[in-house]
Amino acid sequence: MVLGLDIGSCYTKGILFDGEIKSKVVVKTSFKPKLAIEAVNKLLTDYDRIAATGYGRELVINPDLVITEITATARGCMFINPSVRTIIDIGGQDSKVIKVLNGKVERFVMNDRCAAGTGNFIEKIAQSLELTLEEFGKQALKSNHPEQIDSLCVVMAETEILSLVSEGKKLEDIAAGVIDSLVRRIVGIGSQIGIEEPIIFCGGGALNPGLVKAMKRILGNLTIPANPQFIGALGAAVSLS
Repeated sequence: MVLGLDIGSCYTKGILFDGEIKSKVVVKTSFKPKLAIEAVNKLLTDYDRIAATGYGRELVINPDLVITEITATARGCMFINPSVRTIIDIGGQDSKVIKVLNGKVERFVMNDRCAAGTGNFIEKIAQSLELTLEEFGKQALKSNHPEQIDSLCVVMAETEILSLVSEGKKLEDIAAGVIDSLVRRIVGIGSQIGIEEPIIFCGGGALNPGLVKAMKRILGNLTIPANPQFIGALGAAVSLS
């Protein structure tokens, strides 16, 4: 039995894996990755080896394997669909577009320096509108006419959105516009390496139904794994199995 650990900047994910996911748990990292790792270890105890990935991977004590997020995400997605060509991973603090070919990472691009291309962008805007992430996603699902959000900076986008609110624009159209803005940014960075089908959309962003709707509308066919938030942990575990 392998414990796959993905220590992310926002959440730490763990799975027990022996050819399939036996159990899983997610806890908030909250700028305390060591405590998050300890919390997962207390909840998932029945394992023989540990594989670690994520930004806090070097903090895991005596791991049997340590791999990068790019490799772990790619291997997790290839375990689900060996034919996958493009992987789009939207997390809280970064986003990645990964091209794979013949079972290996071919090229990748990351957005880890600006919140506008990450889940944090949606979270900040939701907070400014006094909505939870779940409420924000549900609002976006209602929209048939997303508003155009041009600002790529979170601070400027908040100003732009407040102007739309004062103009009496529908909340669902504003929410959908925010999500469209994020998707356009992801597609923009992905265009540097080309986005080809089959596409897998994973990461915490894939749990947002409004974001999934926008991704499908803009990119067409794509697959959402059953446990999109755990793909990194899965890939780490698969690498050790």
